[in-house]
Amino acid sequence: MSAEIVLMLALAASVALNGWLVWRVLRPVQRLAARAATVAQGDLGALQQPCGGIREVGALRHTMAAMAQHVQRAQAEGVAYRHALTDGQEAERARLARELHDDTVQALIAVAQRLDLAQQWLERDPVRAAEVLREARAQAVAGVDALRRTIAGLRPPALEELGLVPALKMLADSGSQPPATITVSGIERRIGAAHELALFRVGQEAAANTRRHAQAAHLTLALDFQPQAVGLTVTDDGVGFCPPAALDDLARDAHYGLIGMAERVKQAGGTLDITSRPGGGTVIRVVLPVPDAAQPDSTVRDPVCGADIQPQQAYGSTIYTGQRYYFCCPVCQGAFQRAPDSYLQ
Repeated sequence: MSAEIVLMLALAASVALNGWLVWRVLRPVQRLAARAATVAQGDLGALQQPCGGIREVGALRHTMAAMAQHVQRAQAEGVAYRHALTDGQEAERARLARELHDDTVQALIAVAQRLDLAQQWLERDPVRAAEVLREARAQAVAGVDALRRTIAGLRPPALEELGLVPALKMLADSGSQPPATITVSGIERRIGAAHELALFRVGQEAAANTRRHAQAAHLTLALDFQPQAVGLTVTDDGVGFCPPAALDDLARDAHYGLIGMAERVKQAGGTLDITSRPGGGTVIRVVLPVPDAAQPDSTVRDPVCGADIQPQQAYGSTIYTGQRYYFCCPVCQGAFQRAPDSYLQ
């Protein structure tokens, strides 16, 4: 075979190969790139139709389409969660408005009316005026108690003043059904305010979910204080449910309370695990890593309020003039940090 024929055959093969590459690779990749650009503009369904070409191009399109579907589902779940969060906020505002109107406002109106009546009787009948003033005081005390209950529902004072364990015990002793039991393992201690709040809210929401949906006879909240972490396990013997394969799917199943838990735990850098099955109860496990914090090894005294702080029970500490001072609550710590010399004198 002459060299010219070989050259012509090689040229023909090269042209055929280039044509095949253009038809089976370049054009499909161009179509895929165009559809990817459409996805970037917001059309997440643009990758659903085949682009043709070799198998690898089809596999790439399929993978990109799956990613777009994940993004689309995440967006839909995010929208549903935001709507549920907005509805929940509005419902909470309505509840607060109703409680403030029915309890606090009405109590204040009644007190004002009693004071007006006492003023009318003050000169003519002092004995009756004194009786009306006692009634006004009783109504004012009742209004204060109702307002304290409302405040405690928003942010329990015991959480900041006493710590996580007493706050959870108060939650368990609230008298709601089913009865709750608190267990504590490890060396009980105070942890950071954000971590205490996250664990308390998880326990509060889990208890509320149990009471609303689980039809349980028993509820247990178990705290486990570890050297570098604190765990909370909430267990009930209720009807249970089928948890989704991934926590991101909770919005699809309208488990918005669980989503709130997951968001709190994620923000605190922890992990959350849900185990449940129909008829088998539910177990929610949370583990939050906690950084090392200075704690007293023996009983010390709060320099602000003078309270005795037991070992490992300080809310926080501050070093001033080379000495560490421990505090029972954030109020005392903040007061000391603003004017330390006034308390050391």
